Amino acid sequence: MNGRGSSGHLPPLAPFPSSNIRSSLGANVYDGYLDSWLSSIEFRLRLSDQEFAKFSFSDSTAEVEFLRSLLECAGRERWNSTCSQKERLLLRRAYLLLKRLLLGTGVPFDFEESKLLSILCLLSSVYGSVTDVKTTIRSLWARDKAQMSTAVESWKRSTSESLSAALHQQETLSETLQLFNPFLKVSPEAGVVLMTGSDFIESLIEAYGGLRAGPDTLAIQKLLTENIFYCLRSLMSDGLQNSSLLLDHLYHMKSEADRATKSNAFTPTLCSSLVCQTSFLRHLAADTAVTSGKRGQSLFDALTAYRLNTAHLHPAPGPRRRKPAKGKAKADAHEVMHIHKASQVSQIHELFPNLSNNYILRLLDHFNDDPEAVIAALLEPDSLPATLRESDESEEPLSYLDGPAHDIAPRSTPPLPSQRKNVFDGDEFDKLHVSAKRLHRGRKAITVEGEGEDEHIRRKAAIMAALAAFDSDDDERDDTYDVADVGGTVDSTMDTDSRPKMQQHLDQNPHEESLFRAWKDSEELFARDSKTRASPVRQDLKRETGMSDEQLEGWAIMLKKNPKLQDRLEQKYSALGSFRGNQTELAATRWQDDTADDSEEAGSSNAERRTGQARPRAGARGRGRGRGGSTAGASGEAATQAARKRKEQGRGRGGANHGRREGRARKIGRGMAGPVS
Repeated sequence: MNGRGSSGHLPPLAPFPSSNIRSSLGANVYDGYLDSWLSSIEFRLRLSDQEFAKFSFSDSTAEVEFLRSLLECAGRERWNSTCSQKERLLLRRAYLLLKRLLLGTGVPFDFEESKLLSILCLLSSVYGSVTDVKTTIRSLWARDKAQMSTAVESWKRSTSESLSAALHQQETLSETLQLFNPFLKVSPEAGVVLMTGSDFIESLIEAYGGLRAGPDTLAIQKLLTENIFYCLRSLMSDGLQNSSLLLDHLYHMKSEADRATKSNAFTPTLCSSLVCQTSFLRHLAADTAVTSGKRGQSLFDALTAYRLNTAHLHPAPGPRRRKPAKGKAKADAHEVMHIHKASQVSQIHELFPNLSNNYILRLLDHFNDDPEAVIAALLEPDSLPATLRESDESEEPLSYLDGPAHDIAPRSTPPLPSQRKNVFDGDEFDKLHVSAKRLHRGRKAITVEGEGEDEHIRRKAAIMAALAAFDSDDDERDDTYDVADVGGTVDSTMDTDSRPKMQQHLDQNPHEESLFRAWKDSEELFARDSKTRASPVRQDLKRETGMSDEQLEGWAIMLKKNPKLQDRLEQKYSALGSFRGNQTELAATRWQDDTADDSEEAGSSNAERRTGQARPRAGARGRGRGRGGSTAGASGEAATQAARKRKEQGRGRGGANHGRREGRARKIGRGMAGPVS
């Protein structure tokens, strides 16, 4: 049975039966089979290396058939959480036997690579949580890398065809990926073989986008995402660094995802599922060989932004809501007893205080919770069954029936609480002696004595007319500060402050200029942290102004909140207001008659120009003063005489309308206007 000609002394090792056959066997028969398998595996494990090397890892050997059948049953039935102690021991010894067959027999293997890969996939599925599995498979790759690569390449070709026909073979694709993904997780070398070339990753992208909607679509999308995750993670493994190949595949996936997003922005892609539903970006950020370069960092930033833009396509599953308990569980005798049964026990205790609580409960259970039948049976002990005739004194009393002892000694009646009193106690309303005419419901109409119905209507009409004439938009003039209401005449031109002008200005804020210049130089000087308060510049400012830290910081806060105050201080203390050597006034250059009247008039004109006051222009109808002032004033005034003198001088020069008329004639003569009509 073991496939060796000279090994007839080896104990037999039959294939492991399915669950249907095992359920038909009795418990004792199945335990005997388990003992037989355990002893047979242990006998093979005790062989020396020379004798064990003579085994052939062939598909027809009894060892391989047993291991395949056992791993298939364990993976299908999830023995990791439901198996018995003997079955768990059988799995442990089966792993040791399979490990020795893989690493201790001759190479190359004697059967097809696909069957070898299926056994390795079963091994990874059942023993994936065992730490030694990765070491075993890595040693197997180092032992015969050519045959392992051939096996993975064969699976890659067959799976690519299944991915191309994913629209019609979704169930087959799901089974294939579900079996191979555990092996890909523990074998990074297999991921490197799959990622060599771009044909496999293109098949995965095409299969993910071509899946039709159905009940198994989400499960297959999850398997495809898991497969590409382990494939790309294998390119980051220690000793297998393929940074350039990894970046090429990521760029290809990102470009394909962008192309799919342009056509339909609400369809998830394999790239969006990879970055949103797995921890791939976290592993990529930790790989310094990838992100240290400019190309890798830019790709990482692009994938991070793509994750934010597509997070809504892959919502995280929320926590499962637990249904609230309705109290319909089976009653437990050790829990708090129902009040009805407690009253029954208390009723029997009044007549038989020496009986224990547990004994009474047993009697109630026997007589179907009938306390009268229990009392009648206790009065005639011979009628009780033999098991209930004597009470077991060793039984512990029930704690929930043993309450604190109550003191029932008589006590005097406590005084009644004080009653509330008010000023209306004992009046006619309290004694119900009030007349019914004085009682009314709702608001009572108030009438004035001697006022008739017509007078009431007239008063109401007058009030409504006054309200209609009142305009709520008109603001009443505020006469609070009128001079007539103050109580005397107030001279607003008199300055009652005896201090100098400069001292009045400084008293308003004597350090305003220093504070503002310090704030303009550095706003951080007014920060509210301890480091700034202890700085030498801050201490100098405090000594100069005599203000505390809180006052300085409060002044800066109020200044920052008031932009108008900032503008005013900027104009007030800026360098633009200081003298820079520029000439601010221009002297008149026209000729003036050196007379007293002219000098006075010129002085007034210059004063008006310096103060920025505009002189009135002469109107078309002679309403203004004109260029030379008014000539209609009193004849004794100097200004009037000077104005009349200038008017006479202007007539001699041919100004006014005469000059304008002659100028127009000259223009027409030069041809600058139309012909004279």
